[in-house]
Parts: sequence; C-alpha cells; structure tokens
Amino acid sequence: MHPLSLSWRYDVFPSFSGEDVRKSLLSHLLKELHRKSINTFIDHGIERSRPIGPELLSAIRESRISIVVFSKNYASSSWCLNELVEIYKSFNELNQMVIPVFYNVDPSEVRKQTGEFGKIFEGTCNGKTEDQKQRWMQALAEVANMAGEDSRNWSDESTMIERIANDVSNKLLITPSNDFGDFVGIEAHLEAVNSVLCLESEDVRMVGIVGPSGIGKSTIARALFSQLSGRFHYKAFVSYKRTIQDDYGMKLRWEEQFLSEILCQKEVKLFHLGAVEQRLKHKKVLIVLDDVDDVELLKTLVGQTGWFGLGSRVVVITKDKELLRLHKIDLVYEVDYPSENLALQMFCRCSFGQNSPPDGFMKLAVEVANLAGNLPLGLNVLGSSLRGKDKEEWMELLPRFRDGLDGKIEKTLRVSYDELECKDQEVFLYIACLLNGQKIDYIKNLLGDSVGTGLRILADKSLIRITPSRRTVNMHSLLQKLGKEIVRAESIYNPGNRRFLVDSKDICEVLTENLGTENVLGMYFNTSELEEALFVNEESFKGMRNLTFLKVCKEWSGESGEGRLCLPRGYVYLPRKLRLLYWDEYPLTFMHFNFRAEILVKLTMENSKLEKLWEGVQPLRSLKKIRLDGSTKLKEIPNLSNAINLEKLNFWGCTSLVTLPSSIRYLNKLRKVSMEGCTKIEALPTDINLGCLDYLNLGGCSRLRRFPRISKNISGLILDGTSIDDEESSYLENIYGLTKLDWNGCSVRSMPLDFRSENLVYLTMRGSKLEKLWDGVQSLGNLVRLDLSGCENLIFFPDLSEATTLDHLELNDCKSLVVLPSSIRSLNKLTRLEMQGCTKLKVLPTDVNLESLKYLDLIGCSNLKSFPRISRNVSELYLNGTAIEEDKDCLFIGNMHGLTELVWSDCSMKYLPSSFCAESLVKFSVPGSKLEKLWEGIQSLGSLRTIDLSGCESLKEIPDLSTATNLEYLDLTDCKSLVMLPSSIRNLKKLVDLKMEGCTGLEVLPNDVNLVSLNQYFNLSGCSRLRSFPQISTSIVYLHLDYTAIEEVPSWIENISGLSRLTMRGCKKLEKVASNSFKLKSLLDIDFSDCEGVRTFSDDASVVTSNNEGHQPVTEEATFHLGHSTVSAKNRASLQSVSPSFFNPTSCLKFQNCFNLDQDARKRILQSGFKQAVLPGKEVHPYFRDQACGTSLTISLHESSLSLQVKACILLEPPTGYPRNRYACIGVWWYFRGERNIHNVCIDVDLCNVAHLVVFHFELCLPKEVNCHPSELDYNDMVFDFVSKSQHRIKGCGVRLINVSPSEDGSCTSSETQYKQQCGESDMENGRSKKRLRMALTSEKPSRLLRGEDTLVCNIHKSKFGAY
Repeated sequence: MHPLSLSWRYDVFPSFSGEDVRKSLLSHLLKELHRKSINTFIDHGIERSRPIGPELLSAIRESRISIVVFSKNYASSSWCLNELVEIYKSFNELNQMVIPVFYNVDPSEVRKQTGEFGKIFEGTCNGKTEDQKQRWMQALAEVANMAGEDSRNWSDESTMIERIANDVSNKLLITPSNDFGDFVGIEAHLEAVNSVLCLESEDVRMVGIVGPSGIGKSTIARALFSQLSGRFHYKAFVSYKRTIQDDYGMKLRWEEQFLSEILCQKEVKLFHLGAVEQRLKHKKVLIVLDDVDDVELLKTLVGQTGWFGLGSRVVVITKDKELLRLHKIDLVYEVDYPSENLALQMFCRCSFGQNSPPDGFMKLAVEVANLAGNLPLGLNVLGSSLRGKDKEEWMELLPRFRDGLDGKIEKTLRVSYDELECKDQEVFLYIACLLNGQKIDYIKNLLGDSVGTGLRILADKSLIRITPSRRTVNMHSLLQKLGKEIVRAESIYNPGNRRFLVDSKDICEVLTENLGTENVLGMYFNTSELEEALFVNEESFKGMRNLTFLKVCKEWSGESGEGRLCLPRGYVYLPRKLRLLYWDEYPLTFMHFNFRAEILVKLTMENSKLEKLWEGVQPLRSLKKIRLDGSTKLKEIPNLSNAINLEKLNFWGCTSLVTLPSSIRYLNKLRKVSMEGCTKIEALPTDINLGCLDYLNLGGCSRLRRFPRISKNISGLILDGTSIDDEESSYLENIYGLTKLDWNGCSVRSMPLDFRSENLVYLTMRGSKLEKLWDGVQSLGNLVRLDLSGCENLIFFPDLSEATTLDHLELNDCKSLVVLPSSIRSLNKLTRLEMQGCTKLKVLPTDVNLESLKYLDLIGCSNLKSFPRISRNVSELYLNGTAIEEDKDCLFIGNMHGLTELVWSDCSMKYLPSSFCAESLVKFSVPGSKLEKLWEGIQSLGSLRTIDLSGCESLKEIPDLSTATNLEYLDLTDCKSLVMLPSSIRNLKKLVDLKMEGCTGLEVLPNDVNLVSLNQYFNLSGCSRLRSFPQISTSIVYLHLDYTAIEEVPSWIENISGLSRLTMRGCKKLEKVASNSFKLKSLLDIDFSDCEGVRTFSDDASVVTSNNEGHQPVTEEATFHLGHSTVSAKNRASLQSVSPSFFNPTSCLKFQNCFNLDQDARKRILQSGFKQAVLPGKEVHPYFRDQACGTSLTISLHESSLSLQVKACILLEPPTGYPRNRYACIGVWWYFRGERNIHNVCIDVDLCNVAHLVVFHFELCLPKEVNCHPSELDYNDMVFDFVSKSQHRIKGCGVRLINVSPSEDGSCTSSETQYKQQCGESDMENGRSKKRLRMALTSEKPSRLLRGEDTLVCNIHKSKFGAY
C-alpha cells in the first residue's frame, strides 16, 4: 500500500519489555519525543495477554514508525514477540518504518537467537507450535538486521536519546501531506531537500531549489511548506514580481506585502526599508520564495541569515542558478527529470487516474510520455488533454503532439526564452535546431570561442544542461520544439526565408523549387524521413550564400523511409561560407571543382561514394576534423599541407585506401588518427615525427608489416590484427610516453629489450605469441589493467612488484602458465584476477592477503589442487573445474566473510567450516559437490537470490532458510540423500524457481505452504519415495510427478485453479484420483501412463485399483471429460473400453500399444470426431470403405459437393533401425480433374514398436473452375497418393469422405451419415453402441475439425522419466 493512501493516527509506536526499560530509557525517550511534538502511542497500562487486542493491533498498523527496544527480557514475553510479528508485517505490507534499538543486548544474539537472549527465547517457545516459533524467529532476524542503535556504542544515554528522536523527526519529514499524493515521486524530492535543510541544526540556512520551467519546482516547494509549516510559528509562501519601475518604491511594497503575510497582519504600512530585519530578528521563521527572477527581491526580503532567529529556514525557488550565486546561496537542490518509469506513472495519473495504462494503451502511453520529454508540465498537460478519450481519439491526436507544441506548454516555456538577450536567444536557437547533444569544444569550433558565455547563461537559466563528464550540451526536447517553432514563425509560408531549416518537408520544398535565400544559416536534413528519392539540381544551394551549417544525415528514429538525395547532374554547388559540411552517404565520387573550404571547420562524409575529395591543394587553414569512415571506394587523400590546424583524421573502414600522403608531415596540431580496418594499408610515411600526435589506431590493418614511424609522442597505440614482426617492433623503444597499448594477436615473442613501460596504464595483448613480456623488474607504477588472455605460449610471468596501482589482471587461457610469482603480494589495489582455463596452473602463492581483491576466477584450472589463499576479502569466487582437494586449506573459505558469489561445481568438501559466513551471499552454486550439509543454525540470508545444489548426492539436509526472504532460485535436482525440506521454506515469498527432479530419497514436503511467487513449472519427477501430493503452491501451471510414490490425487487439487498439465507417469502406487481433477477448467493435459494401480477413470471419480482385491471395478470403461487437450493412460495394455464422451473435434487421440481395445471400442473411436488418432492395428479398418494395399488409392465421387472432409487412414510400420523418429511425417497428394494439391501432417507415434493405424482429417476443396450445380456433375475419379517423409513405412491406406455443405446460417456443416447414404452404405449399428457413442456429426463445422491441440494419449511408456 502506498504511504500516501494511509491515514497515520500515530507518529511512533514503541515496542518494549516493561520490566527492562519502562522506568529508564523509555521514559526519557517518550519525554524527548513529546518535546519535539511527535505523537507517540502510549499503552497506559493496557492489559496484556497472548493474543494482541484490537486496540493495540490498530495502534501498530496506524503508526508511521515503530521503535523496537530489544532488551535482555524482550524475548521472555510472547506479547512482545507477537507485537514484533505485527510490526514486521506492517513493515512489509504498509511501508511502515522500523527503528531497532539494542539496549544492553548484542544485535547478533537477537538476530540469531543465541547467547542469553537465545536461551530466554527458547524458554518462551516451549509449548508453542513450530509455525509460531518460525514466525517469531523470522521477525527477530529481519528486524534485528535493520539499521538501528546499539547502546554499547553510546557515550551517554541522553545524547543517544536525542539522536533517536532526531532520527524519528527526520524520517517523519519524508512523508508529505495527502494534498500532494498525486505528485509521483514527491517523497524522494522532499527527502533530498530535507537533507539539505538539516532541520536538526539550530543555525539559519538558505537553500535554493533550481530547475527548468515545468519540472515541478513550485509543487515540491508547496509540499515542503505543507510538511514543515507546523514546526514554525512564523511562515510564509510568497511569489512577487516587479510591477513598477521605481526601485525604492518596489522594494518598500515588497516588504509591506511580505510582513503582512508572515506576521498575519493586514495592510502593513512602511516608510523606510529594513523593517524585515527589525521585525524578524529573533523569530524562527520558514520562508519560501517562489519563482524568483530578481536578485533585488532576495536582497530586500532575505538579505542575510542574521536577519532571522535560530533554526530559521529560507527556501528560494528559481530557474536561474546565477541568481543564487549572486546571493551566495551555496546549498542548492537541482530538480532532475523523472525516470522513464516515473514519467509514465505521472502521465497515467493524469490521463487514466491510475498508475499504469489500461489494456491496449501501453504503447500509446509510452509514446506520448516520450513526446513530453519526461517533463512533468508536459506530462500533466498532455495527459489531461487525453483523459476520457478512447483509443481512436488518441490516434487522431498523436500527429499533432508529434509535430507541434501544446499552447499551454509553449506559453510557460516561452517566458524563459523572452527573458534572454538577443545574443543568447541566437545561441538558444542554434542549440535547438542544430547543435543539441554536441560537446562544448565542438560548438566553440563552429560558433567561435565567445559562445562560451552564452552557453553558461543558458545553463544558469536551466535552458540547457552541460554534462560534467563529457562536457556536452543537452536541451530538453520540448525546449527544442519551442526553438523550432520560433524559427518557423519567422516565415510560415516560405521556409526559404528562415534562419534554420530542420523539417524534411520544408527542406524538400526549398531544394526542389530553389527557394533558399541568404537568410538561411543552417540546414539539418534527416534523409531517413524521405519516402522516395529526392532529386536535387546543381543550383539548389546557390541562393543560400550565407549557409554556414549543412548537415545531411541518416538518423534512424522509427521512420521507415527509404529515400535518398540524388544529384542527376553529377555535381552540386556548395556555398563558400560553410563551416560544417556533414553529408552521410554522399552520392558523388568527388567534390565539385568550384568547392572551396577556406573557412570549413569540420568535414564529415561517412559511407560516401567518394574516390577522392578534390584535386590540388585547398586553403584549409580553418579545418580541424576530417571524418570519412566507411567510404570503401576512397583511394587517396588529397594534399593536406595547408591544413595546419587539423586535429583529427578518421578513415575507419576505408578498405581501398593504400597510404597517407607525405603532406601529413605538416600537420603539427594533429592529435588523433584512426585508420582501423584499412585492410590495404601496407605502410605509413616514414621519417616523420608529429609532435602532437597522441592517438594512433591501426587495428585490423592486416597488411601493415612496418611499424608506424610517424611520432615518438604517441600515448595511445592500437595495433590489433596487424602483421608487424619482431624486428619491426623494436621501434617501440622510441615511444617514451605510451599509456595504452592494444596489440591483440601480436606475433612477437617478447617485448623489445628497452621497452619503456613506466607510463603504461593499459596493456592488452590477448591471443599473442608472447613467451614472456620482459626480463627483470619494470617500473609499472601507473599500470591499471594488464590483459594477456589467450597467450598460450606464455611461460614466464614478469615480476609485478612495481605494479602497485594494478586493478585488473586477466590471464584467461594462458595454458602454459604453471605458477604466479610471489611478487603479486605487492598488488595492493588489485580488485580482479581472472585465470580461467589456465590448465597447467598448479598453485597460487600462499601467505598472501590482497586486501582489495574482490573477484577471483579460476574456472577450468584443472591442475589446481590447493584452495586459493590469497585474499580474505574476495566477494566473487569461481572454482568450477578445479582439482581442489578437501584439506585444511579449504577451511580458509571460512575467513571470506564478504562472499557474495560462490560458484564451485564438484566441490570436494563434505562440510563447510563453522566459521563460514553467508550473510552477504547473493549466489551460492555448488552443483555436483560432496557436501552433506551446508551450515548450522540460522544465518542471515537477506541478500541471497540463488542456491544451486543440483547433483549433490550426499546432501542430507537443507539449512533453515527462514531469513532468505529474497531467494528466487533453488535447485535441488538429483539430491538423492535429501529426505525432506525444512518448514522454513514457507518464508520464501519471492521464490520463483524450485527444482527437485530426481531426489530419490525425498519422502515428504512441508504441508500448508503456498509459495505464490513460484513459477508455472514444478517438477518432482523421479522423487521415488515421495508419498504425498505436494501442497506447495496454488500458482503452478505445469506439475510433473512422474515416477513418485504418491498414492492419491487429493480433492484439494481444485485449489490449483490454473493447473494446465498434470503428469504422473509410472506412479505405481497411485490408487485414488479425486473427481475434481478432471473438472479444472484450465487443465489440458493429464498423464497417468504406467500407473498400474489404476484401471478405470469415471465421471464420478470411481477409481478402482487392480491391486485391491476387496473391491470390484465399477466399470471397465474409461470415461474422460471434454475440456482436456491431453489425457494420457499409456502402458494401459489392459484398457478395454473408452467412452467417446470425452472426444471432441479438436482432440488428438493416442492409444499406442493399447492392444486389448475391442472391435466395438475401435469402431467408436474411428467414428467419433477428432483431429488425429493413433491405435493398434494389423490392417486398415473396414470402417474405411475405400482402401488399398500400398500407398495409392483411387475413388469415384458419386456426386460432388462444394467441398469435402476426408478422414484418411494409413497402416504405418515403424522403422527397423535406429535412431527412431518420434514423429511420422505424412504427405497426401490428391489429383482431381487435372488439378493436384497436398496435405501434410505430423503425428506423434512415439513407442509404436509394431504396426499402428494413423487416422487424420483434412479438407478437400474442388477446383475453382467447377461452378455448376452439384447435381449436374458427372462421376469423377480422384486419386490419393500417401508419402512418408520420415523413416516409417506405409503398408496400406484408406479414406472416408464426409460431405460438407452450407447450413442455414451460411456456415458449412459436415455430415458423414448423408454421404454414407448417398454411397448406399448401411448405417445400422447395434443399440448398445448407439447408446455409448452418443455423438452426432451432423453439426460439426470443418473449421472445428481442423483446428486445436487436444490430445488423448493411451500408449505404453517404458522410459524412466517422461519428457515434455
């Protein structure tokens, strides 16, 4: 339940042992809580008895916070323990806060019920039920595990009582009044603001709340004021604007209005300034100033903190950070946009009045919330405009929301834009239309360094956000729309007169009709919005002579357009003032000869068809970046000698490029060159030293054999996949400042002798042929990551004693490595060590404690026999596939108290050490281990999510799991020695997956357990000693109990209302099956194969066993109900009779190996309506009037109808060899009047060891040219060819036709009787058969005959475990 929906009667409920604390700690605490006006429940001597009375129960549930004082005798009172259970229940269900206080008692003794506290607890438990004891233990463990206070840490009692009272006070501040319950996420905002306000402090504080328009600042402020106002005698929430030009007069008016509000006096008249300080000097005040845009207002009303009394708080709401800085308000809470989930919840509250969209509206709601950009104002306005509208109305309104800006939203956001100066407005529009999401340096390169001031102003006014890490500029999507609307308004009907062109339709109009003018400064054209090719002539850009920014890109954002720009004349004029030329998939092979790039700053033409850029030498003094990635036809780079300011060259994937021009020697400011994947590059220019080159990426340049000798100052070097050999690698000695070297697949056997590694931070040489890195001790003080994974020849590992900053060491699959050097003891900052697959590793250094090591992976170290004793602080430990033997070294695991993941298959230990600590465990996976038990007693397992004990054949018991309340996965498959599960599993409320197949020793499961979170599939197959039907969850859909010793399917199975499949194959002791088993509406599949004790199923559940001589069978007929898709009675060779009342036209009937079926039963099966059937037979049944040996059959149609249903039968012989296919795939070709068609069917014939009949239905439609009346048709021959597409052999075939004709309501009906009479066939049946069949086919519809998955199975099954 959401806390805002509750009405709290009390602030605090105290739970305590009166004899321990009533006259000491408790009395002082209650006094302090009262002093702070905290409403606390006081029992006033309520009579205490074992069951909690309604008054006390109500007090617990209606208290916002419970304080539980654990003392020596707390557990001696069942009253206290019952209180604790209710408190824990309120914590889970009502979001109640709980503060435990440990008063002269050890928290661990309370948590684990040990020591003196545990002895007292055990005494109280005497005579109590196990269930009651478990509830107490769980409550004690969970509450004692919460953050609280321990008296052993107190300096004095009075200080700690004050601390507890302050903690309560702060927690109460988190809960707002119900007035703001509909504002999603308000609690988090209030908690954050209150932490800044720090109300327990007596100093005076001014706090700012800042954020863009519409983000909810004022709503947060009003909720805050509502929450805090009760604590202040003098308070005011005000918002003032300047209304007159007279500065002094305006300030005087502000003071008058403000004092009237805070002092609750009408018409205060002032004649001089400074009255606020005089009147409020010694008063504790709460002041909230909303929507402040004038620093003079702050100077006038809240000039200094010294104007107000101790404990005062001033909150200033504004969208201008600069205003807060000017007034020296350093404590600022910046309101951020809500997450996507919260935004969707906000939107749904406004549009649907609930927290999530109704069925069918999710996709629409998500899209509209995204259009609002997660801005609360936008979410509110759009949500309110859609409230009460149906889905069609939503669809009609969506295009308007996509293309435009709601008037209310625009009006609110426009205020901030209008307050900007002209220069800053221009920067705002550049960001909105062209540069959103770009880095500051990028924007400065294009607009000039002076733009930095404008960016700071926009950021201060919350119109943009500058990310601190990447220094990128981000503008909210609604502000972007505002900017585009402002530009659009410059020239509504002629887009060619606007400053910026951003709409694809407008751009198409301008380009095709040459409407561009000198007003156009920038164009952003997303060609993925085009539906077809756009043909642009060479003059399209000529009128835009001031065009500075041209971006033609293909940004896929949900549009399905396949359009592109086409230049039919083979060239296009581009303006000479371009500073940005960005053109994805440029369609020409070269630039026009008139192209001039003298002021071009950035040139990006990715995935172009360029073969070269231009001829000759261009004046490129402004150019800073060239990016031609993916231009696979590019063969040469032009002369760049004039590009003296060029900083970056990107040629990734230019697979036709052979070399770089020698003119790059003049690029003295070049910092970065990326040529990854240039597969034809063989060498780079030599005898060059580019002094500024910092990064060189030649990864994937597979023909490159010579080491790049273009700079000695490179710090980042990527050489993955090159062909550089040992001799060439010696140039590495000349690169002194290398910080990152990636050389995966390196062919060198050792690094050069004078390789300088002192600056290295990252060294990656995966899959190289290294035998050793280097000799001796290298200076590695900066090394953070070393990855030598896959270096299968690495024998000698270097001394790492100097690598004191190393964080990651990866040595996976170093198959020749035998030992790690003892120098790893110096790796004090190592957090991750990976040695997976080091198959020759025999031992790790001992007597080492790497305190920072958290992750250790030794999977597949098949020769490692000793437990790794290199750190007590490992949290993730992986030991699968090691040869670690059980010895004293294994006890070291008891020292790893912070383990969160332990993965150790085939663990050799029989017992975990008594010191083993599971409190931090999240995953405990030891499949196939020799463990007989895990740990003693109750461990705190609140973090545990996964336990995998599958294949632990010696495991005899599962520990108490009452505290594992977050456990989701428990795998006990093949735990053959396990006899029972502990009753504590009832506490596993989040358990999703429980696996127990093959637990052959399991005899019983806990009763009266309902794990509602358990997933749909539960399998106890192979639990051969399990006698009772599992009562463990009502949420099960698929229940498999094959080969168990269960004796009865009980009547309470009806509680598992969603049960769809129940299989109990091979349950030899099964005797009774409750009647309601067959009445579950969702049950589609029941399988009692090989259940020898059951002979008969009947409508009234009269089940008779063949082993009980004292009872005679009521009937020999097995009757099933129509609702089920699959009922299996395999291995029922004694089954003699089946009532067809079960069958329906969508059933699949399987009677494999039911050899005792009499002829009457066989005929009734064949005459009934079904989709498919399999039953024993040595020849095609006479029921099929037209039949033949072999695979081909010809029949004559006496009179054709519009269509026919064909019931086909084949005599199928199983294949003689192996492997045998479970399914028989049959194709039926039919030929009629020159037309042919095929019907394919795949039928399960599993376990058919001798010949069986396979029967199936299909529809036969006459050729389209047959348009005459049926009576006018002549006799016609129809040929059927049956083809086996599997290993099965067809020995005979037969068909029976069922006439299909229109019924009165226009649908088609089938009549087997009608067609038999037309053919002259007798329909006489004996009376007994007619009574037992009770099935009429005259009303069957062909669509029903051919659709469905219903299956009735009655065949022999001999395998140990059945598989579905």
